[in-house]
Parts: sequence; C-alpha cells; structure tokens
Amino acid sequence: MRYRIRASHLHERLEPGALTQAACGGLQDSAPRAGVISLHARAEGVGPDSWEHPDLAQIWFRFGADYIIPRADIGVFTIGSLPRDPPRCRALEEVADAACGVLAGRMLQVREVSEVLALDEPFLIRAAGSTGRLLIRWNASTIWLVPNERPDIDPEDARLELARRFLRWFAPATRDQYAKWVAAAPADAKQTWQALSGEIVPVQLGDETRYVLRTDADKLARAEAVDGVRLLPHADPLIKIDGELVVLDTTLRREIYPSFKAKPDFWPVSGGLLVNGEFRGSWARQQRRVTVHPWRKLSRAVREQIEAEALSFPIASKSKAELRWDD
Repeated sequence: MRYRIRASHLHERLEPGALTQAACGGLQDSAPRAGVISLHARAEGVGPDSWEHPDLAQIWFRFGADYIIPRADIGVFTIGSLPRDPPRCRALEEVADAACGVLAGRMLQVREVSEVLALDEPFLIRAAGSTGRLLIRWNASTIWLVPNERPDIDPEDARLELARRFLRWFAPATRDQYAKWVAAAPADAKQTWQALSGEIVPVQLGDETRYVLRTDADKLARAEAVDGVRLLPHADPLIKIDGELVVLDTTLRREIYPSFKAKPDFWPVSGGLLVNGEFRGSWARQQRRVTVHPWRKLSRAVREQIEAEALSFPIASKSKAELRWDD
C-alpha cells in the first residue's frame, strides 16, 4: 500500500497543472466526476472542468469503462489494449470506419451514431475505442463520440508501455491481474508478459509470486510510511485491485467494494477514506453533500483534515458544500 500510494501520487499532491502525471496510470470516470475527484486527490489546482483540460482525453478503456488519460498517451491506452486476434481486430476497425463515417469529422452523441450503425452487438462501438480512432466526451449526463486520427504508435510498443503503466501503479501484481485490468485475452496477456520479462522481477506476496518493474523493485522494498487524508472514489486505482488485501475485514470491505447482491448498511458508497496509508472508512456523495462513515474513532485533527478534503471537492453544483458524519 505504501508503494502504490506513492507510485500513484497520493502521498503528496503534485503542483498545479501536473495533470498528465496525475492521470498517467489512467483514472476511471464511470461514476459522475469520479475522475475529477481522483485528479483532485493527486494534484493541486484541480477544478470542476479539469477533465476537459487540453492535456487530457476521455476514452472507453477495457472495452467500455470511461477513463481520463493523458492526451499524449491515447495510443498507449487504446492501441495498447487492441487484441492481437486478426479477425477480432478487423471487426473493431470496421466499426471504427463506420462510426467515423457517420461522424464525418463532427462530435455527435453516441446514441445518434448507434442508431445509424444499428450494430448486432451494440457493445462493439465501445470496444472499437481500442483502435484509437474514437474518443469520447462525457459531461456526467451525456456521452459524445469524437473522431480521432489513428495514433502513430506500433501496437507492440503500445502494449508493452501499457503493461509498464499497470505495474508502475499496481505492483506487485500478477499477469492475470494485468489481463483483467486491460480486458486482454489470456494468450495476449501471456505474450505481453513474456515480452516484458527482461524488465520485471518476481517478488513473494505470501505464497503468491508477483512481479514488479526492475526499476521499481527498490522503491517497493523501501516504501516509507505516508501521512495525510484522501477521499478516493470507488474506482480509483488504489482501490481497483486486491480488495481482500486493501481491506481485510470482509464486512467493511463491502462498503468500498459494494455489490447489488450484498449491499452494506451504508449505501450507496462512493469510495474509501484513506488516512495515513490505511483505509479507515467509506464515504458517499450527492452533488457537494458528502457523508463520511468512519470505521473507528478518529482524532479531532484527522476529522478536521477529512472535513477540509470533503468541502474542497471540485464539483460544480448549486448545492452548498456540506459534510455529514455517519458514526
């Protein structure tokens, strides 16, 4: 956890304007403005419209999840997740061709493009984002499709760099975790992992062998404790994998990793309360009204830090910023 917190820029906020660093591992934005809150947790000066900064772009990643990424890395996150299977790849390119034909250089709502294409598999239009030719714009209510020139990057180079990004933020990790994160077929993940074999080293996590980039191995071994408070949305990278290790208590874990089959008493839950490198509670948000559910007693100083974080969320809303404690 210490390593991941530091690697993903959660131990100390980056300077204002460092949005590409803050998003270099990809920030999921599926829940309304979750990506903005993840940016705010990593960099100073983030505002309600920072998701539209020209240095950033929105894509469908993992064949459908809304993500905020550095604009300079569109090719890494899109073509880097493109399947190697030729027939599947051709099918995605054909959908991208058709969608770009409908767009004709314009930005249109996804539903408009989908109605024209009338695909047998409607999900294919999201999957076609991996061609790098279709970006999105999502303002928390409507999704537009945006045509894009094909990124000038070799697919194998893109796949290797995407795997490095994954390991840089999620190490120590396994190949199977990488495959799930990028929505890659097992054979594709294996090929990428093998191509990266000269850059990674094994480490033991309990009885499991995991991997870290050779250049980060010392950082992992020597990661120091961290101080501070962050309110992280549910899909934030720090919460993305290893739920059983991130929160050991199975009952509390459901508050950060909820499912409709096992709703916790505290619902709906938007994310985790990170205090000095450990998850110490959960929180939910409706516009600028934030509810925090601590799992144990917190000091007055920590509660004041939590209040400052919650009231500083860069969310555009007519509602007044408020904090409610559920403890």
